[in-house]
This record gives sequence, structure tokens and C-alpha cells, in this order.
Amino acid sequence: MRIIQSVNRNALMIATFSFLLGTIIFLIHLITAWEKIIVIGLFYVLIAFILNAITFIGLLANTIVNYHYYKENLKTISIFLLNIPIAIGYFLIVINNPFLNTFI
Repeated sequence: MRIIQSVNRNALMIATFSFLLGTIIFLIHLITAWEKIIVIGLFYVLIAFILNAITFIGLLANTIVNYHYYKENLKTISIFLLNIPIAIGYFLIVINNPFLNTFI
């Protein structure tokens, strides 16, 4: 996918960074028994939520202003929103933790 608008490029970089950092924190939680990682994860989710909400509002504004790039804007918003079900899935796994004491 070719990205012309810098707003969309930046939003995709933020979404990728949020996904990678969230996945790293999630995997550290699953692999280690370090209890403070949950606090770090909650703090990260709060910061990521605020940053992603601001970015999403910017994407919506960009979609309205640059309506002639609607395909690129809609693809970017769709990819950007994929982090939501992933975060919910990670949250459900952490709450249920089927791997409790598996790696220890």
C-alpha cells in the first residue's frame, strides 16, 4: 500500500509501535513471574490509549479535509483500529492467564 499523506504514515507508525510495545509487555508478562509488569502494562495502556485517541481524531479530521484520498484514509483507519481487538484479546488472556506457572 502506497501512503501519500504524512498524517497516515505517522498514524501507521504509531499503530505499529503501539502493537509491538504492547506485545513485548504482554509476552514478558506471560514468560516471567514479575508482578510489576502488570502495573507497567496498565500504565502503558493508559498512555497508548491517549496517544492513539488523539491520533485517531487527527485521522478523522484528515479524512474530512482530504476527502479525495478517501481510499487511503479508510485503509489507514482500518489498520489503525486493528489494535483494539488485539488489546482486548491480550487483556482477556492476562485476566484468565491460561499459562499461569507454565514457564516457571
